[in-house]
Amino acid sequence: MKKFIYFIMLAIMSMCLCSCEKEMIPIYADKLNEGTYSVEVKSSSSMFRIIDCQLTVENGEMSAVMTLSGTGYEKLFVGTGIEADKASDGDYSYFMETDEGKYCYKIPVEALDKEFSCTGFSIRKQKWYDRTIIFKSETLPDGALKSNPVSVIMILTAVIIAFTAISIVRFSRRKENG
Repeated sequence: MKKFIYFIMLAIMSMCLCSCEKEMIPIYADKLNEGTYSVEVKSSSSMFRIIDCQLTVENGEMSAVMTLSGTGYEKLFVGTGIEADKASDGDYSYFMETDEGKYCYKIPVEALDKEFSCTGFSIRKQKWYDRTIIFKSETLPDGALKSNPVSVIMILTAVIIAFTAISIVRFSRRKENG
């Protein structure tokens, strides 16, 4: 009975390893198939809420067209407000208005699952507001990633569970046989 409980505990711990939020390992363009994908973006501020994002992977580079919920930012800059003040006009992403009256911006994306600074220039306040954003790879559609790391983890967990079960059965038989 103790062995059975031990096996169940190992199985539960293995499943927990799979279901726990994975460590944020940046995913670069070379790990994605070329194309345009809908992806969620996490923002550090509710005043910078991204309601739609289309990620494009092309020629080994990524860019995103992000649509914000509001219309308060004239331009975005990938970096901090201090860096934006020193940048040239060509380094900014000015808004494009959608048919629905929302503002969207095209920005370069270094990697998914990696925090980076993005600052927005407020039209009303005439100053930069620093934000942190993360493009979340787990929200990509099937087929976007060249290989799926979650599947590899699931397979390894299944192998560990099977190996543990076999080991317990062999150990039990040896003990019974003397």
